[in-house]
Amino acid sequence: MKTVTATELKTKTGETLDAAQKEPVTIEKNGRPIAVIVPQADYERLIRMENDYWLTRVESAEKSGYIGTESTTNFFRETLKGNAEA
Repeated sequence: MKTVTATELKTKTGETLDAAQKEPVTIEKNGRPIAVIVPQADYERLIRMENDYWLTRVESAEKSGYIGTESTTNFFRETLKGNAEA
């Protein structure tokens, strides 16, 4: 995966976008990765995968008999808490 600094991104935006059409490009600021530019097709695939995941979870909950408001609330609290810590 290609990596460019935020400064390089400012001066080489076109080149960076061209590279990002072929593979993800990591953007670093102060030596830390802060963002990734991915090809549009990859982004759309990731969104489809995420939507499929949640649809499967919903279908599973419906088949097993709705898991209930309290369980759903706890699940999302734990999920969001885990995402905030990452």
